[in-house]
Amino acid sequence: MARIAAYLLGAAIALVSCSQPTTLRIVADTGTSTLKNRIPPANPAKYRSVADARDWQNPYLMVQAKGIDARPISAETETPTMSPADVVAYLEKLPSIAWPYGLVVAVQENGLRAPGDDARIKRNREELVRILEKAGVKVELWPSA
Repeated sequence: MARIAAYLLGAAIALVSCSQPTTLRIVADTGTSTLKNRIPPANPAKYRSVADARDWQNPYLMVQAKGIDARPISAETETPTMSPADVVAYLEKLPSIAWPYGLVVAVQENGLRAPGDDARIKRNREELVRILEKAGVKVELWPSA
């Protein structure tokens, strides 16, 4: 009898240790971002008066023909150009202090363009906005310089 109880206990431990936590399963199944769980909603009252990109304190994304550049948090931080699909993963790695306005990002198209860049920049911006909105991130579009 003790042998059967030990066997059942071992099997139960093995099943529990191999199963995925429910929260991870939900995120993986729905493809949703975890940003909404840890960053408060956008608060327009905190950023409505920001008129210059240099004063913007939340993540700032520049749409290029080759992809998306993120303005670094500090001068020592380098961010590689990424595809629109990789931006949410990048944003999820940012600390909570990078979001003083809540869950909102500034998005701007690069104003310096080579011939033929217009269509690629437009396509990247449209894909980026769609992905960000799907993840629950509010997008503030800034005019290109």
